[in-house]
Amino acid sequence: MPELSSAEPVPVLVVGAGPTGLTAALELSRLGVSVRIVDRALAPSPESRALAVQARTVELLRVRGVGAQMLDLGNRARAAALYASGRRLAPIELHRMPSQFNFILMLAQSETERLLTEQLARQGVKVERGLEVTSVRETGAGAEVTLRGGAGAEVVQATYVIAADGPHSTLRKALGVPFPGRTLPHNYVLADLHVDGELPQDQVSIFLAGGGFVAVFPMGDGRFRLMATDPDGMADAAGDVGVDHIQRLFDSVVHVPARLHTMNWSSRFRINSRHVKQLRSGAVFFGGDAAHVHSPAGGQGMNLGVQDMINLSWKIAMVLDGRAKPELLDTYSAERLPVIRKLIRLTEIGTRVFNSTNPLVHGLRIRMAPKALARERVQNAAASMFGQLSAGYRDVGMAAGVPGPGVGERVPDSDGLYDELDLGALTLFTDDGAAAEVARRRRGVVAVRPGRGRGWMLVRPDGYLAAAGAPGDTAALDAVLARWFTSAD
Repeated sequence: MPELSSAEPVPVLVVGAGPTGLTAALELSRLGVSVRIVDRALAPSPESRALAVQARTVELLRVRGVGAQMLDLGNRARAAALYASGRRLAPIELHRMPSQFNFILMLAQSETERLLTEQLARQGVKVERGLEVTSVRETGAGAEVTLRGGAGAEVVQATYVIAADGPHSTLRKALGVPFPGRTLPHNYVLADLHVDGELPQDQVSIFLAGGGFVAVFPMGDGRFRLMATDPDGMADAAGDVGVDHIQRLFDSVVHVPARLHTMNWSSRFRINSRHVKQLRSGAVFFGGDAAHVHSPAGGQGMNLGVQDMINLSWKIAMVLDGRAKPELLDTYSAERLPVIRKLIRLTEIGTRVFNSTNPLVHGLRIRMAPKALARERVQNAAASMFGQLSAGYRDVGMAAGVPGPGVGERVPDSDGLYDELDLGALTLFTDDGAAAEVARRRRGVVAVRPGRGRGWMLVRPDGYLAAAGAPGDTAALDAVLARWFTSAD
């Protein structure tokens, strides 16, 4: 084996070049942090895998140089509907999402990764492929990671490491971090293929039956992603899942006549619901599938990982250049874990309800779904949940102990507000002289913008409310800035 060599120290090493790792490298490099991103695979995966890009992700990526291209390439599902026994039970009104992106954007993960990689290259960072982590060791100054590739092995000294290396994370295992949870009992198949039939091209269609469900996601131009329960093992355990297997599953549940053909990709799987108990182990931070896995129902997973990194990256950048106190990094786990736990719980409940083969449960869901979805409150909550717009950090992390309505919650991107954010610092919207003076004492920490109403509003780079107050009342502003950030004086 070639001799072990030492690489130049790096502030941040990102392990894994899926959407989570690419987002981390994109954000960090954009914020001026020197970063390396490595992946064990020799080339990007051509498979579509994750498909849905939710409204919250589009909001965050649009102002970071990627969202507009995603919108151009993706197919917009503007509605969802439940069917059973040959009839439409109820709609899920996605247009109720409180966002200008009130739809689910269907875009193959391979395309999302390509767009992120191209933007990363424009920022001067290239993914280093064919490098595998073999060990990691905590040091007083960060972490020491050994990488092995075709040219031999090298040791990288990094101040921080981001583990975005998937559900079988080498870093997580090397550090002995548990990944507790469970595997759900049923078998499923996924497939991307063409469908000749009267399926809506702009709607997610979910068909319920006594033996499970078939969910159909429109990808555009007659292509669809199918997720189906396989209770009787129609898709044999041996060999690939063929179009004929998918056709039989489809025909057993869906009342719409259709011919399935030209399959690009398929997979059989069982659902795991797992997450780490803390998103940090010393200098190593976990995100994406390395930190949490759950049912693909609702298309939430990839978005969760991207939003993990949007939360973490600005904090790392501000700590590295001395604008923030190191304690700020602890808010990553404090804020994201409740969001992760809630999402895993909801997707598991939804999967169990949709997948139940109990006749009583099937009858109950057919009767109750139309009644529940006839309520405006339920429709609003469902739309916000699908778009990940209701996820927030109220009473945890930076918002813990901070008074005021809406603190820790998402600030809507209305009237171009996100275009005014300083994505590398906090942004204070105010016409109040007292608040502006507090901000001026924190040069590089707070950017001041014209007010949007009475009083002041302090917004984080990831679009969440850090604090707010009335004119002349700057106590909360002083407290938040003193708690987490350093003074430039």
